Amino acid sequence: MQLVELAGILGTSPLGSLSQDAGIGLITSDSRQAGPGTVFVALAGAVRDGHDYIAAAIDRGCLAVVAERCPEPFTEIPCFQVADTHQALGELTAAFYDRPADKMRMIALTGTNGKTTTSWLLEGILKKTGCRVGVIGTVNYRYESGDGRVIVRSAPLTTPDPVVLQGLLREMADAGVTHVIVEASSHALAQKRLAGIHFDVAVFTNLSRDHLDYHRDMEEYFTTKKKLFIDYMKPSGSAVVVTGIAEEDDYGRRLADDLADGDLITVGFDEKCSLRAVACRQSLQGVGMVIQSLAGRYEINSALTGRYNMLNMLAAAGAATALSVPKEQIRAGLVAVDRVPGRLERIIPPGLPEKDAPVVFVDYAHTPAGLENVLTTLKDLTDGRLICVFGCGGDRDTGKRALMGEVAGAIADVVLLTSDNPRTENPLDIIAQAVPGLQRTKLEERRIEELFASNNPQTGFMTVEDRATAIRQACALATPDDVILIAGKGHEQYQIVGREKSYFDDRMQVKNGLTAWTIPHLVRATGGEWRSNGSGPISLYGKISTDTRTLQPGDVFVALKGENFDGHAFIQQAIAAGAGALIVEELAEIDAPGLPVIRVGDTLRALGDLAAYRRRLFGSSVKVIALTGSSGKTTIKEMMAAICNRFYATSGIAPSAVLKTRGNFNNLIGLPLTLLELGAEHEVAILEMGMNRPGEIARLTEIAGPDIGCINNVQAAHLQGLGDINGVAAAKGELFAGLSGDAVFVVNDDDPLVVRQYRKYGGRKVGFAVTGAGRRRRPVIRITRIVGLGEQGSRITLQVGDWKKRFILSAPGMHNVANAAAAAAMAHAAGIDGESIAAGLAGFSNIDKRMEFARVPGGLRVINDSYNANPSSMDAALRTMATFSPDSRRIAALGDMLELGDEACACHRRIGRLAAELGYDLLAVTGDYRQEVVAGAREAGMAKEQVMGFIDTVAMADWLYHLMISGRLGEEDWLLIKGSRGMRMERLLDELQNRFDPSRNRG
Repeated sequence: MQLVELAGILGTSPLGSLSQDAGIGLITSDSRQAGPGTVFVALAGAVRDGHDYIAAAIDRGCLAVVAERCPEPFTEIPCFQVADTHQALGELTAAFYDRPADKMRMIALTGTNGKTTTSWLLEGILKKTGCRVGVIGTVNYRYESGDGRVIVRSAPLTTPDPVVLQGLLREMADAGVTHVIVEASSHALAQKRLAGIHFDVAVFTNLSRDHLDYHRDMEEYFTTKKKLFIDYMKPSGSAVVVTGIAEEDDYGRRLADDLADGDLITVGFDEKCSLRAVACRQSLQGVGMVIQSLAGRYEINSALTGRYNMLNMLAAAGAATALSVPKEQIRAGLVAVDRVPGRLERIIPPGLPEKDAPVVFVDYAHTPAGLENVLTTLKDLTDGRLICVFGCGGDRDTGKRALMGEVAGAIADVVLLTSDNPRTENPLDIIAQAVPGLQRTKLEERRIEELFASNNPQTGFMTVEDRATAIRQACALATPDDVILIAGKGHEQYQIVGREKSYFDDRMQVKNGLTAWTIPHLVRATGGEWRSNGSGPISLYGKISTDTRTLQPGDVFVALKGENFDGHAFIQQAIAAGAGALIVEELAEIDAPGLPVIRVGDTLRALGDLAAYRRRLFGSSVKVIALTGSSGKTTIKEMMAAICNRFYATSGIAPSAVLKTRGNFNNLIGLPLTLLELGAEHEVAILEMGMNRPGEIARLTEIAGPDIGCINNVQAAHLQGLGDINGVAAAKGELFAGLSGDAVFVVNDDDPLVVRQYRKYGGRKVGFAVTGAGRRRRPVIRITRIVGLGEQGSRITLQVGDWKKRFILSAPGMHNVANAAAAAAMAHAAGIDGESIAAGLAGFSNIDKRMEFARVPGGLRVINDSYNANPSSMDAALRTMATFSPDSRRIAALGDMLELGDEACACHRRIGRLAAELGYDLLAVTGDYRQEVVAGAREAGMAKEQVMGFIDTVAMADWLYHLMISGRLGEEDWLLIKGSRGMRMERLLDELQNRFDPSRNRG
């Protein structure tokens, strides 16, 4: 677009000189974006006036200015003076993007309520006709690209500003979109954001009190909405108007009368409407009706519920009729839409039986009329009590707060008045302004114990400042006969407190409330016997705890019994710490009247059953990935977590979407405790499974119910409890044996023992390999062209099917290349794309005590791989560090490899030989098998003075410290620290650091 074209578009000549050949690269109303090639449009806003920033835009080098008042004298650059810069911005951006709206059928929706639902319904209809649809609205901006992908953008405004809007329309037109549905807000109409667009169809849904902090009164609000039909319709366009809504003033009928001379379709329940609904019926499961029109009658059965949703369906059907869509496709499209995000959307965790929970809806209703519509609908369908949780937004129309309170109190049986988006107002002040409305109704203010008593609960209201708490209490404490409405925020995934926007989703909060621990959940999970121990407070509990030292008030204490401990001995401590309930094997005398106690046969099994129950509650909403193997589990888990964090962050999911095993929580206690943290925010759970004896992996698999199971490798580890390598393979194979029929088996094709276990149990497979032998099995995940970079890691090519990418994996060693392949295979099985997998692996760094880089203050470089050890992982660590800095000295400080049974002596001797063969300069060993390591190293040629055995890590640290201060070891040299977990070899690093900095050891 050339600068000289602006005069024709704006209908005015500029002040100042006009270059004939200057090209425009950007049109903006933000002076910060102004620069060479830009045209700055000065908009007068409610808070700031763009005319005050004209000088700043000029200083930044803009090409021209469009303003309602050009500064005088004005000679530097052209200034186009217009009557309305808002109108000018829309016209200019439309022209700049070559008027993309002219290439598509344009439909606009306006009204206080119902725009979003109507847009989803109309989108569903148009898709049934084969149209490619774009939607610009409250939930998001979305369209289908030429290759079939759905492009989704966040929606900071229902109707974006003209620069964003026209750019988005250009994208849609270029992608082949045929029809665009735009939600037109009253702010957008007042600010002329739609300038430059003319619509084929415009729909009016309704009008009720809202935005009176922006509009002077309802009449101005109505006049603004009417602009859509007066100023932005094509001459051949059609108006669709919903009429007959019970309001103080039937704005729909008024608008229809004003538009009677044009192409008008009226919809509603009245027999005079062009489209009307008859034979209407509704339930909590949805609505049914017959739509009657000039084109004939057709029956609709929809999962959406409520009389107002019938009107939304009629509005969508009216718009489709105006677009000449046949009634068969209108019917099919309406029926296909079974939910609209945050619009009377029923929420229930997939694994929670409907008979065990109240019916909970989340809705965007944030006006008195919207709240009344939803509550009236639900009241007629509720067998038990109707419970409403709502709040009012801050920095918005204060006059509607008491009105909303009155509506809620007049219809609902129980109201929890809470926060919405308080913004810069005090939440308690907002709540206080809504309370008088509630007080004008039949409801009295009551305590939570009265509202949710187990027998004879009362009607009434209470105030709860924290929205998450209010939702959790309502959902957890209501009965299965109750219906709950969570109103106000709907689809929103944020809460604004002050000027800070934090993540918050009512739908997630509902799921977490419905799955919060209560007595019914605890009994169903454990199958235990509940003893009420007298009357007590209402039963809503915190977390499951097995440790009185970390137990918080309200937590459920599980008294585990082990070989060396008995949790029953700590019951009184648990009670003193505020435990909300106890799960025990022995019903000893408990001095806590009202404290619920559940008796089970085995508390360890009960702990696992609690975790398994929670996993079932969330069902298909979370992918559970189980990982076992002799070595590399934790590193693979962390690599997978890095991939998932990258993938879900890219997708705009909550930051806490990934649950993973913490530390060494991979046994019959640790894995359940990890899984018990599962919440609605989680999209994936990555669980390590460890074991010492047969049967443990089987039980862990039973608890976790994995969707994906991976055996990374089978090596000589835990031989003391498993006999030999075949015993290890069989124990690891319990994971594959326990996978369900639709689970995915992630198989290390480089390991014949893993392959054998897969062939034994079969199933859907994702294989991975890094060796030529493994790749001959044709795995989908391959890593090739591996170039070792020493301590810098490895340059690799990751192949996922036919896709491939080359990058640097910073974790050093061939074993970490294999670990990366395993993580990539699990990610692929979970549906993660190759780019996200590669990005996650490329950004991965080593974790605590696993090939972790450190430096001793005296200068020595350290690889801390002290977390655990078996012969294979010891071999990998030694080989990896042997590739580091060839001119440096390399020292290995090794501890015993435990639980090797009869093979222990031979395995330790082989490690000594390997250190010598790899050319290590010094070898320091400690533990019961240190002499075997020393002997192996001496046999392979290491000199006596190069190999030292020590009684403990303190003596080893003394020896290394003297080597360093004497200059025999310097800052370019490398030290490897490794041993089994029981050896606590990380203490060697602590001892060395303490010698150089004694203050670390004080206090």
